[in-house]
Amino acid sequence: MNVLQLISSSLGYYGAERVVVTLSAALEEMGVHTVVGAFLNSAKAIHLEVLDQAELRGLKTERIVCHGRFDREAVAALREIVEHYKIDVIHCHGIKPNLYSFLATRGSSIGLVSTCHLWTFNSMKEWLISALERCILHAIDRVVVVSDQMIPQLQRFGVRADVIYNGVDVGLFRSPVSDFGREMNWCGRPVIGAIARLAPQKGLQYLLRAAPEVLRDNPNALFVIVGDGPERRTLENEAADLGIRNAVCFLGVRKDIPELLSSMDVLAMPSLSEGLPMALLEAMAAGRAVVASRVGAIPHVIQNRVNGIMLSPGDVGGLAVALRDLLKYRDLRMALGQTARQTIESRFSAASMARQYFEVYGEVTSV
Repeated sequence: MNVLQLISSSLGYYGAERVVVTLSAALEEMGVHTVVGAFLNSAKAIHLEVLDQAELRGLKTERIVCHGRFDREAVAALREIVEHYKIDVIHCHGIKPNLYSFLATRGSSIGLVSTCHLWTFNSMKEWLISALERCILHAIDRVVVVSDQMIPQLQRFGVRADVIYNGVDVGLFRSPVSDFGREMNWCGRPVIGAIARLAPQKGLQYLLRAAPEVLRDNPNALFVIVGDGPERRTLENEAADLGIRNAVCFLGVRKDIPELLSSMDVLAMPSLSEGLPMALLEAMAAGRAVVASRVGAIPHVIQNRVNGIMLSPGDVGGLAVALRDLLKYRDLRMALGQTARQTIESRFSAASMARQYFEVYGEVTSV
């Protein structure tokens, strides 16, 4: 079977992009020939980190040049890729892949599968884009979501979907060798990390607001925020206003996530909305203790005080208490981290995710 993983990446290398690469690598190990394709949008900032990461994993990649919102030449280019690799299934990730794949495969026997990772509704534009995508999904053979909470949003548009939870390559996070903490002069400091696109729905302002309380008991603690996005300047200003700027390190986008996680003591994820965040699964695979909001599919991963700590979104006081407890009680931190790793190995591995998608692919193609 030959599968094209198709994504339009305008943000960087975040959750959906990491799913594409992780899934593609796991499918290759199963004997499924996989190509990772991404649109190169000439009208916007170019983000092709997903292809860079795919190539590092030894995967075939293709760039599809696209001029503006609709480009007939891009449709033709996609059709050529499908014919060249004898593609049986196109697995779409996002509205543009959905639309262009439908147009490029009309009248053919190519199976179309779409994964919906997360919709945000912070503006009228975002609402309209998500509504349009849900309408286009009627043309897709099978639709998958990464969180049960997304199913009602599709049902309102008459779209049926299945749930397949994201998975991670556990081996990458088991025991990475890293001197990152020493290089950054973090040694001896308790490190609370956050890995996310710096956008409003990630709730990182609540982490900053919890920080002063944590620092009262742990004045040497360091808050490390990994990622970039439209809220970076706002978050930097908030850290300064709270008087904690020297205790907060904004690292920007990083490619060495396994090594970074090995240098952290706790991962905080105070999100307001999520699908199933890869950063959460990766931190748990690395054996880190996690504190996360009770949103999206997170409650399907975390059992409170068993393999992590869950809080209501926006609960600054609860977040501060949880972080203080994890820094104070090493045994609790280590126990939660160990159980977290076991959870990922048993239920959220890349191999498990790939097997479920392979079954879906088989249902939309005669191969």
